[in-house]
Amino acid sequence: MQGSDDDDDATVGNEDDRMTERHRAIIRKAEYHCGAFDVPVLTAQELIALREKDDARVIVVDVRTEAERRVARLPRSVSRCYFEKALRLNADAASLRGVKIVVICTVGRRSGHYARQLVMRSCENVFNSQGIVAYSHHHLARGAGPHALVDEEGRPATRLHVYARPWDLGSERFESVRFGLVGAARAAMFG
Repeated sequence: MQGSDDDDDATVGNEDDRMTERHRAIIRKAEYHCGAFDVPVLTAQELIALREKDDARVIVVDVRTEAERRVARLPRSVSRCYFEKALRLNADAASLRGVKIVVICTVGRRSGHYARQLVMRSCENVFNSQGIVAYSHHHLARGAGPHALVDEEGRPATRLHVYARPWDLGSERFESVRFGLVGAARAAMFG
């Protein structure tokens, strides 16, 4: 079946279960990367449902570089640096009781590593996510709604930083942005 102009590419399944081959590919990559950590993993749908249920008790920590975050990020997400400063101000992980911490990156590898560190520091209710590339495929990721990705100005994002070519599997509703060779090496070394 061929998708409409709003779809990424040919879809698989019926109208109620529309997942593109690009979406399936990034989910496979995310499952591989997220599987390296003993931390529960949320899909885009689960993350959205969690935020709709009680957004005030959910903190989304984006561990990607500032360059990546400037292109597109989840609304109301915070950087790792901001989150760490808040943790230091509150002195310990106990101040986060009852709060759900969802860590996100491109495909779940960097976020999984940080989520595991938080668990080792006695933080509770810590989740990894399948990443912003997988999130981009959710129908609420594009537009002006409360779950739509935003750019550095807080406007609806039209571009998506996918880090490098192997992860360039975002929704085709977004223009892909990647680090060049030097940028990717630098980001890998320095975060």
